[in-house]
Amino acid sequence: MSEPMELRGVDLVVIPAYQPSALLLDLVKDVTAAGYGAVVVDDGSTMDRQWIFAQLEALPAVVVLHHPQNRGKGAALKTAFQTVWTWNDPTAYLVTMDADGQHLPQDAERVLQEARTHPGALVLGTRTFGRGVPLRSRVGNALTRVAFHLLSRTKVADTQTGLRAFGFSQLTYLLETEGSGYDYEMNVLLHCKRHGIPLVEVPIQTVYLDEHNSASYFHSLRDSWKVLKFVSVSLISFALDYGLFLLLSTATQQFAYGLLCSNVAARLGSGFFNYQLNRTLVFHSQENQRKTLVEYLLLATGILLANNGILSLFAYGLSLPLWLAKLLTEGSLFLVSLTVQTKVIFGGGGLPPKKGEVKSHASDPSTKTA
Repeated sequence: MSEPMELRGVDLVVIPAYQPSALLLDLVKDVTAAGYGAVVVDDGSTMDRQWIFAQLEALPAVVVLHHPQNRGKGAALKTAFQTVWTWNDPTAYLVTMDADGQHLPQDAERVLQEARTHPGALVLGTRTFGRGVPLRSRVGNALTRVAFHLLSRTKVADTQTGLRAFGFSQLTYLLETEGSGYDYEMNVLLHCKRHGIPLVEVPIQTVYLDEHNSASYFHSLRDSWKVLKFVSVSLISFALDYGLFLLLSTATQQFAYGLLCSNVAARLGSGFFNYQLNRTLVFHSQENQRKTLVEYLLLATGILLANNGILSLFAYGLSLPLWLAKLLTEGSLFLVSLTVQTKVIFGGGGLPPKKGEVKSHASDPSTKTA
């Protein structure tokens, strides 16, 4: 779709929305009154909520995009990003906001200003998690902070914040980052860490509607616990693999291919353990077991081939100690395995929308009333 004239040259607020309340109307009216354009994505909300999106479509400087079915927050954000990318307005800056009333327009303005001050950075609106914040939000954020720190060795105060600002040029990596649900936002942070993209944190007000934040469809404790369980199972599987490898390599060191055979045997044992725990404990997968096992075996085979090649390079080519060679090998392949298991084998997310699945409607100025 072409960019509406009233959005050219202005900064944009992107809002993914699933089953929103009338608070979304107030939020969009506030940000457009402040001079911003708004791109709202209806992520498969039911018919009883469509009146909200119909009213939004009648507002000036608002574009509403629709998913026929709920596909997740990450997918909704990428649908908006793809649309904005086609507009080719490189001077524009974007800020993402949640639809549940947790973010204030003045805080959106602050993170946008910070993004302009730090071009090339991803700016995070950071909440404080003291008294008055629902317990599940405090615990959920604590768990994801720990998981992110374990994966990236970087401390971020609020990994779950949906208030993020960035320039138009950053849409490239935001569209390429995998994930369709709330895992997408964590994946974006990991991408930034891996590729040296600065993360800038700006304190914002912490707003909750009630003790349980009932307008939010983000089950933070559940999703954070899943992330932590996945990391824990991966670490336990690595410890099992590492222990088996050292034990077997000691017993087979006199054989010509003892190192590689030990590595294969250790990986088979720890891999079966990892598959069973991820399927039953982490993801509670209802997918066909044969299908997921075949996919897992294909992943394990690819990882094993890469593992042997990298291990041989470190141990033989660079003459590193065996224990260090094994640690470096596993660390280099950990994120590959994590991503594929989460998004493809057990998650099933991150797939691009099918042709014709996204419908878009721009507000028509001729429909405005005096």
